[in-house]
Amino acid sequence: MIKHLLKVFTFLAFSIFACNLQAQDTKIVAGLLLTWVDDPTSTMVIDIHTPGDYQGKNTLYYKLATDKKWNEFQGESFAYPFSTKKITRFYLKNLTAAGNYEFTFGTDKTVYRFRTMPLNTKKGVTFVAGGDTMHEKAHMDRTNKAVLALNPDFIVLGGDLAYANGLEKNLGRWEQWFQSVQETLIDKDNRVIPIIAGIGNHEVIDGTYKKHPDFKDTNEWRKKIAPYFYTFFAFPGLRGYNVLDFKNYLSLVSLDTDHSNPIKGEQTQWLAQTLSARSKKVDFIFPFYHVPAYPSNRSFSASNSKEIRENFVPLFEKNGVRVAFENHDHTYKRTYPIFENKIDETGKGIVYMGDGAWGVNTRPITKKEWYLKEAQSIRHFIAVTLKNNQASFSMINENGVQFDSYQYKK
Repeated sequence: MIKHLLKVFTFLAFSIFACNLQAQDTKIVAGLLLTWVDDPTSTMVIDIHTPGDYQGKNTLYYKLATDKKWNEFQGESFAYPFSTKKITRFYLKNLTAAGNYEFTFGTDKTVYRFRTMPLNTKKGVTFVAGGDTMHEKAHMDRTNKAVLALNPDFIVLGGDLAYANGLEKNLGRWEQWFQSVQETLIDKDNRVIPIIAGIGNHEVIDGTYKKHPDFKDTNEWRKKIAPYFYTFFAFPGLRGYNVLDFKNYLSLVSLDTDHSNPIKGEQTQWLAQTLSARSKKVDFIFPFYHVPAYPSNRSFSASNSKEIRENFVPLFEKNGVRVAFENHDHTYKRTYPIFENKIDETGKGIVYMGDGAWGVNTRPITKKEWYLKEAQSIRHFIAVTLKNNQASFSMINENGVQFDSYQYKK
């Protein structure tokens, strides 16, 4: 009788172990990020992070939600910085605009979803903007949940993401960051919200290329001083600044404010050409970047802010930009419309908003400068809705409560 019971116990124990092992085998996605590098109405970039011991196929299966047949796609695999993990990147093309898609990876049983962008803004397009995302995971989680409740089409982040400073010892901060994305930016139907990211000082070893005496203006060096950022984010990609065009209704211009590229020189020349080519063709052009031209906590006379005002801002003004997203100061701010460094409410002025307080400890507003219309010490994000010829901005705190707003017509 005892021998029989032992056999039964052994069998049950082995069965439980086997079931647990099988469950672990089917949960192979250790990180997930969706973004774009090209037309968001017909493409999607999907990054899958897998454990170092994963030996399965690097195959993505995807289809329109209404289709029955799955498409197979092989990705490009590369190393995860300072880790045995791998990243497999899939560039999906020739997708249907405003399409709802399903995808799954390898032998993982989870079916995720995404949607491509529409061809126009007749039904409205909503995205969320912010930056400075994670001093503490709990802060980031809370703000993420408020974002998810809005079900935006995508998220724009202007740098200082995991606060890892490009260092191997801070690998765990990026793992926490991606954990937060998986836990709080995927909805109940498993739709994954795409993220468009820009670079900040905390993506770079010592914060700026200027601290590296042997730095060379090459992509190899940029990746050396910002290894996580240039590995994890397909956009903006190496060089560190780029533009993403949504047909003729939206252009997002990602800039590097002296982190892995100089402000003055080649980047400013590129910006002049980029804005000039779009100023009369695209409905809404929004630059986003890390260091503010018009800070709310730091000094107005800071050298990098001054350099942005001298190089980027005149190009914004020349090409009809109406709103720019800034970060870095760990506060909330919205400026008056500004033109040629003066308040101008005739329709030419640019409103600078944001200042980066998604998931960080906030700083006080010690001095309300002449250009600040609104300024608060508050964690927040900005929800932007584009519909036909109007842009509406709702400023929302970490608890999902709106505390400011702005709008304009093109």
